[in-house]
Amino acid sequence: MERFNERANALASEYWRLKHLASKEEDEERLEEIERLLEKGIGGKLREKLEREARLLRQAREERSNAMRNLEIVKNELLELTAEFAPNLDIAEGSFFPYDSEPLSEDFFRAITDILFGKPEKSIELKEASFSKEGIKVKIDASPLSILDHVITILQETAKKKLGLPNKMDDSWRKLAQKEYAFVALNVLVNAEQALPFEEVKRISHENDNEFKELVKDAYYDRKLRDALSFLAGEERTGILQERMSMQKIIKFFRK
Repeated sequence: MERFNERANALASEYWRLKHLASKEEDEERLEEIERLLEKGIGGKLREKLEREARLLRQAREERSNAMRNLEIVKNELLELTAEFAPNLDIAEGSFFPYDSEPLSEDFFRAITDILFGKPEKSIELKEASFSKEGIKVKIDASPLSILDHVITILQETAKKKLGLPNKMDDSWRKLAQKEYAFVALNVLVNAEQALPFEEVKRISHENDNEFKELVKDAYYDRKLRDALSFLAGEERTGILQERMSMQKIIKFFRK
C-alpha cells in the first residue's frame, strides 16, 4: 500500500478513459448501408472510400466492445483497492491530513463516487470528515486520529459491500437479526434519538409490535424485551450497535 495514491490515480484515469470509449455512439445504420452497397459489387473510387469508412466503423465498434469489458475489470479493481483504503498521508496539520506523496486525484473521487453512488463527485462529504484531492479534513471537534480511523472504515466497508464481500454493515445487521426483540427495541431507540427508560421502551414496543405481542403473554414479552435491551447494552453488542449506527450515515449519503 506504499504506492496507494499512485495506484488509485492510475486506475481512476483508466476508468474514465474506458468509460468515454464505452459511451461512444456507434453508427450501426451507416455501417449496414455501406456493407449492403459493397455486397452489391459497387466499384471505383466510391468503393475504396466506403471500404475505408467501413473499416473505421468496425474498429470503433470493436473498441467500444473491448472498453465495456475492460471497464468492468477496472471498476472491480478500484473497488478492491478502496476496500483496503489506505491513502499515503502526511503528519496532520491540526484536523487536516494532507497527502504524503502524489495527492489522490479528483478523477479518483469522481470515479469511486460514480461507482458507489451512481453520480461522480469531486469529493466525499461525510458529517465527520471530507475526502478530496487536497486531503482529509476532520469537521467535528473530536480526536482527528479516531475520526480518521472511523471514516476510512466506512469507505472500506462500503466498497466491500458493493463487491459482495463480507462487511461490518451486513455482519452487524445479521447479528441483530438473530435477536428479534432487539430489533423491536433498536427501532424504538433509533427513532427516539434519546435515552429512554425501560418502561417507555416497553410501552412503545407494545404499540409497534402489537401483532406479535398478541401471541404471547405480557410477562413473557416483557422479559424477552428486557433481555434484548441487555443484549444491546452489553459491551460486545454495544460495539455492534455503534457500528450499525455508523453505517446508517453512509446509507444516508447513498441517498443524497
